[in-house]
Amino acid sequence: MGRSTGKTKERSYGAVIINEKGEFLLIRHQNGAHWDFPKGHKEKDETDREAAIREVLEETGLKVRLIDGFKEKSRYSPIPGVEKTVTFYLGFSMARVSIQEEEVMDYEYLPYEKARERITFPESREILKAAKQFIDTYLQANED
Repeated sequence: MGRSTGKTKERSYGAVIINEKGEFLLIRHQNGAHWDFPKGHKEKDETDREAAIREVLEETGLKVRLIDGFKEKSRYSPIPGVEKTVTFYLGFSMARVSIQEEEVMDYEYLPYEKARERITFPESREILKAAKQFIDTYLQANED
């Protein structure tokens, strides 16, 4: 048996959302006022993908379609003694955002470079970069 590190492990699920203009959705979380992607904890009997879709819907009002093939994990310690892993999927939506004011202060769709500057945490910048590379490759592969 492995030794316990004494850390509490937290898992969350979320999605990098792009719109028809290829802009990325960032939300400003009430908790900490940081800019990041929509995410949250799984409810019982949900799959990881279902949790990501529900969290996006709850926080932004968007019904998203996840794009197959993209799944990235971000690991960090939000507070001492807590190890958090967030699994991000990639989603597409053309609908209008309607934020959940209890959890979200603001939102913005931004082109890649501006989104990269706006994101608060370096771990999320890496997720954004991976999503951009995936989208560019995906679009090139589907050109006529």
